[in-house]
Amino acid sequence: MLKTKIIFKQFNQILGMLIISNLFLSVGSSSALAEREQSKIKTVDSDFGLPTHRRDGGSRGSRDNCVANADNQNLTALIPQKTVGINSSASPKLFFYVPEVSNRRTLEFVLRNERDELMYEAFLTTSGKGIMAVEIPANLHPDLLETEQNYHWYLSMICNDRQRSRDIVVEGWMRQEQIDPMVEEQLNNASPIEQAKVYQDRGFWYDALSVLAANDLGQQPMVKQQWFEMLESVGLEELSSKPFVETELIQEAVPQ
Repeated sequence: MLKTKIIFKQFNQILGMLIISNLFLSVGSSSALAEREQSKIKTVDSDFGLPTHRRDGGSRGSRDNCVANADNQNLTALIPQKTVGINSSASPKLFFYVPEVSNRRTLEFVLRNERDELMYEAFLTTSGKGIMAVEIPANLHPDLLETEQNYHWYLSMICNDRQRSRDIVVEGWMRQEQIDPMVEEQLNNASPIEQAKVYQDRGFWYDALSVLAANDLGQQPMVKQQWFEMLESVGLEELSSKPFVETELIQEAVPQ
C-alpha cells in the first residue's frame, strides 16, 4: 500500500512538471507569435525615419503665384501623412490632387534612390483641376526598382521656369517590397474591393489605390465607397470626390 502511494505521488509530480513545461512552451509560443504580429504592424506603420511633405500651400511669391484664387485646395499627394507607403508593382502609380491654376503649367516628377541618385524624371501637363496619376514605367531600366529599398519622389508645379525656387512642391517616399506568394494567390481570386483591402491591410498603399483607380469609380458605388474610406483613413476624405484628369507626358528621362 505504501509503495502504491509513493508511485502515485511520483506520478503526480511528473504530471505537474509536464503541465508546467507545456504552459511555459505555450506562453513562449504565444509571445513569439505576438512579437511577429507586432513586427508586422511596425513594418506596415513605419516611416523608416523618412519625412514626407504631402501638401503645399502655394508658390513662394505672390507675383508668380500659379494657383487660381478660386480654388482653396493645395497641390496634394494622396499618401499617408506619417508612414511610408509600400509598393509591389514593377510599374507603380502615384496619385496627386492638382488645384486649379491660372495658366497651363508644367509639372516635374523626380524619383531618386536612397543614395540620392536619379532614377527617373518626367515633365507633364494636366487639363483642369482634379486627381492625376504618375506612372513609373517598368521597361526603362532593368534595375529601376529594387526590393527592400526606399525611393524618394518629388512632384513640382513649375510656376516660373526662370525661378524654380517658386515651385509648388510635394514629396514623399515609396518602399519597394515583394508580395508573399500566399497573399498573391489570395489577390488573384479577389474582387477589386477585396484586393484593395488586402493591399491596404499589409501597407501596400500604392497598389491599393491603383486597383481602385483602375475601375470606374463613378459607375461602381462600392468601389467609390472604398476609395473614400481609404482617403478618409489618412485624413484626405475631402479629395475623394474629385474627378480624375488626363495627364500628358512631355518628356521623360532615366539614367543609362
